[in-house]
Amino acid sequence: MRTRWGVVVAVVLGLVLGGCSASQPGPSSSDQPQVRLGFTQLLPDEGTRRALLRVENVSDSELAVTAAGLDWAGYGTFTSPQDATLAAGQTLDLQVVLPVPDCASADAAEDPVRGIVRTAAGEVAQPLEGSGQVFVRRLYDTWCADRLLEENVEIGYADDWRVAPGQRDGEPAAVGTLLVTRRDGTDPVEVVASDGTVLYDLRVPTPVTMPPSVPEARLPAAILPGNRCDEHARGQATAAWTLALTVKVGEGSDARRARVLVEPPAEVRQLATRALDQACVLRAG
Repeated sequence: MRTRWGVVVAVVLGLVLGGCSASQPGPSSSDQPQVRLGFTQLLPDEGTRRALLRVENVSDSELAVTAAGLDWAGYGTFTSPQDATLAAGQTLDLQVVLPVPDCASADAAEDPVRGIVRTAAGEVAQPLEGSGQVFVRRLYDTWCADRLLEENVEIGYADDWRVAPGQRDGEPAAVGTLLVTRRDGTDPVEVVASDGTVLYDLRVPTPVTMPPSVPEARLPAAILPGNRCDEHARGQATAAWTLALTVKVGEGSDARRARVLVEPPAEVRQLATRALDQACVLRAG
C-alpha cells in the first residue's frame, strides 16, 4: 500500500507542478520599456548620418538601454549599441548612426517612423512623436536629393568673374558665370532659387532648366554686397560665404529638391570683398 500510495502522490504532485510550470507567464507588458520617443540632430552633425534618438523614460523605475535605433521603410530596421541608464522621468538623447537610405522605397511616404529601444527586459518599437517623424523624413529627403543631384550635375565657377559697377541700386558687385555640368544622370535639372548671407547675396536668373540632352549650362550670376558694412558684422561673420542654389532634379512625383552650397573660390571671394568695400564707401558718402 505504501508503494501504491507513494506512486499516486508522486503522480499527483508531478501533474500539479507540471501544470504550474506550463502556465507560467512570460514577461508582462509592464516589463517592456515604457518610453516616449523623439528624434533630433546636433548642428555640427548636420549633413552627416549621425543623429539622436530622444528617449523619455515615463516609467517609475530605472531603464538601462542596451541598443536604440529606427524601424522605417526609408532606412530599414537598425540599432546602434548603447550603454545608458535613464532614471524615472529622465530624458536622454542617444546617438545613432543612420544607414544609407533606400531612396527608391515605395513605402517610405506612408510607413510611420518607429523608434526602437532595447533593454535586458525586452524591446519596444513604437512611432516617434510628431516632430520626430518630420525630422527623420527631412533628413531622408535631404540625403536622397543631394545624392540625386550629385549623380546628375556638378556646379562650379567659370574663370570670367570680375567687379562690375552699377548693379543693384547702382552699387558694384562681383559678376560672372556659374557652370552646371552634366554627369552620368539623365534626369532634368532646374535651378529654382538662390540665396546668400547678410554680407553677400547670390543672384541668378531663375528658373533655369537643363534637359538631359544638354551637357553644360552657363548661368549668369552676381554676388551682391549685403546690407552690413559695420566692422562687427564683417569681422565676426562665421558663414559669410554660404551661398547656395536650390535645385530640382527629376520631374513629377519623383522630383526632389536639394539646397547645394556654391562657396566661391579664393579669387572670387577677393572680388566680392572688393565690391563690398566700394559699396560701403558709396553708402557712407
